[in-house]
Amino acid sequence: MGWLVLLGLIALPVIEIALFIKSAEAIGVLATVVVAVLAGIGGIALLQRQGLSTIWRAREMMARGETPVAEVFDGLCLGLAGLLLVLPGFLTDAVALLLLLPPVRALLWRWLGGRLTNASADGGGRRASPTVIETEYRVVRPDQDEQPDRDERR
Repeated sequence: MGWLVLLGLIALPVIEIALFIKSAEAIGVLATVVVAVLAGIGGIALLQRQGLSTIWRAREMMARGETPVAEVFDGLCLGLAGLLLVLPGFLTDAVALLLLLPPVRALLWRWLGGRLTNASADGGGRRASPTVIETEYRVVRPDQDEQPDRDERR
């Protein structure tokens, strides 16, 4: 796994440089720089708008007593998109813009959610049932004798 991360860290800048060179050959150097800057500015504006929307949805869910798991996932995707937008390059901008699209995040959420559910399941593919421990107890009050009445047993 470590080798894949190292390979990705080496390959990403090489791919970005190659894309810049091809783009500069096709549309010119100035146009390439302008497109890269505009993509970053547009992505950051979209990120800000969607980030605020996600925060408001999460707050509303928490006010209703619900856990905003999907909203937290959206927030993580938006944070990753913001990081990718800061990095210069067309490939990182393209991945960031994909993460900014709600349908793409929804697909990623469904795919990842299915994998997480399967990982937490037992060998048969079903969730393990909780362990139930049955017991008896009695209420002990300091103002009473050591032996409570039979009615106080529960």
